[in-house]
Amino acid sequence: MTTILSVQIPIPQIDVLNQELASLKQTLAQQAADLAAVKTEISLAETTATNTLTSLNLEVSNLAGQVASLGTSLTTVSVALKSLLSSSTSAPTSGNTTSSSGTSTAPSPASSGTTTPSSGTTTTSNPPTGNTTTAPSSGSTTPSSGTTTTPPSSGTNISANLKDYGAKPVNFSALPKPAKGQTVIDPDFGTKITRITDCVADFKNLCAAPAYPTAMAWNCDDSYFILYVPGSTAQTGGQQGWALYSGKTYQFVTFLDINPADVEQFYWDHQDPKVLRYIDNHQMGSQNLSDLTSINVETGAKTIIHSFLPNGLPTGCPANTQGVRCGYPFALGVNANGDRIWGLGAFGPSVPNVAGELGVWVFGFNETTKAFILYDSTIPQPQARGSTPFPSVSGKYFVWNSAAASGLNSTPTTNAGVFDGTTGKFLRWIQFDTNEHCDTAKNSQGQDLVVGSQFSRNTGGNGNVIVANLETGVVSNFVGESSNPVFGYPATGSLSGSTAWKNPSWVATGMIGNIYGTGSNGVATPGSNGNSGPTANPCTVLDQELMLTNLNTGESFRFAHHRSTGNWSNAPQSNYWAQPNVTLSSDGTKLLVQSDWGNENPASPTVNPSAAVDTYLIEL
Repeated sequence: MTTILSVQIPIPQIDVLNQELASLKQTLAQQAADLAAVKTEISLAETTATNTLTSLNLEVSNLAGQVASLGTSLTTVSVALKSLLSSSTSAPTSGNTTSSSGTSTAPSPASSGTTTPSSGTTTTSNPPTGNTTTAPSSGSTTPSSGTTTTPPSSGTNISANLKDYGAKPVNFSALPKPAKGQTVIDPDFGTKITRITDCVADFKNLCAAPAYPTAMAWNCDDSYFILYVPGSTAQTGGQQGWALYSGKTYQFVTFLDINPADVEQFYWDHQDPKVLRYIDNHQMGSQNLSDLTSINVETGAKTIIHSFLPNGLPTGCPANTQGVRCGYPFALGVNANGDRIWGLGAFGPSVPNVAGELGVWVFGFNETTKAFILYDSTIPQPQARGSTPFPSVSGKYFVWNSAAASGLNSTPTTNAGVFDGTTGKFLRWIQFDTNEHCDTAKNSQGQDLVVGSQFSRNTGGNGNVIVANLETGVVSNFVGESSNPVFGYPATGSLSGSTAWKNPSWVATGMIGNIYGTGSNGVATPGSNGNSGPTANPCTVLDQELMLTNLNTGESFRFAHHRSTGNWSNAPQSNYWAQPNVTLSSDGTKLLVQSDWGNENPASPTVNPSAAVDTYLIEL
């Protein structure tokens, strides 16, 4: 028999337990609330810390800019003192000419091949020793006193690890195409080359390349760069657009939501590494809109800086304008006040085509003041797209390709017009054809330059690196028919880029030339037509090469073979995207270039217009 014990708890004791349980629940609830409050405080603290760090980084960047500005100012004072001391010990030179104010009509440019130096014309600096120079053509004037730009700092010597081969032949040895991420050594120059894309695997596209040698692929601190993935080379289901890459890891980040007026017309900010500018032409309903826009590449946030359309164009611009675009070589000027200067053209049904190209009504624009710069009657309206005046690096000048006056792309010209960057008034002619591949640069005196290849100047004046000084009108031959050493007539398919705006006295040049090489067994004649077909043991002088030129000294450093054959001038079907779009980083220490690697074996090159074109990085 089982006995069940019954335990009875007095009612008052149960009430006590209930009260204690209720109190415990209340305590736990309070602790939970306290914990949530602590978590909120931690989250707020993290946000505050992040914002503080961002603010500190911005302050550090601003301080760095102020320090750089102070250094520039000290340099200016030093130059001024030296000039003052020099002027106090030597008599002034007679015969100097100065630009006349208010000039509205320029003298006609001299005919191609007939220009001669005008007597009495003086220059403000001597060209590098051993390089031939040409004085400004008749009617040119030197700038008046007080117009010299503040000299920039000397920058990094990016040729320190490179060898000056002069015009000597360099062997052209075989080199298998590297895998993505692989670094190889150029067997003939010793340069490290890293392949950073596999366009087919990455995007199902046959091309991923720098947009153009004059386009700013790299941002201001080299933390990002942009490659273009064309729609015309996309495979079925492939991607296209402007691809953002990390400048540290070289990994793809994202496609940017931008719609520039042309493939290469995007511009990184000089202070904020996240900000990119472009002109967005689009429609809203039946309304044409054209907005100068900035985008934060990390957040995607966009800001309209100025609306050209529907109501923000200069007086005189034709009605029915559909959009606004930049000119060539797509450079932006930044003046002494830090204002960005744009060279623009408006297009639409009321603007007729010029010489078979899109016609544009041209003008300049100061982004900060929103002021328009209208050129004098030297520049007729409209202009061809390719002859839109473009600003110099300092923003002091606009340069106009006068070829449009006689038929762009049909009649070579050896003249370009230089105009005041504030008033739009004509200043002088320079004997330089800006219809060729060229870019804007600066020398160590702070003088604005145009640099590139020239094919149609008088005999002796052509070459792959010809430099025109916009202030003095002097033209110097650094790599060409009359350079020292002599390189001869320029290699074809030559592209120039001086996008290292922090180090503006350097230009990179990529040359396709003869894909079979200049000679063989170490023997080659500079400037010759080179080999007529596959040749054992080929060697090169400029053909298939990459080169860096110091615009202060005239020294050139040939440093790699790019091995791209698809844009060869004699190719049965030329591939535009296989050209070497040499693009320097902002300080010039890195270079991007694309290649189809058709010269894996230079003794037997492959020319395939459908070959994949990938991008390679070279650290100088």
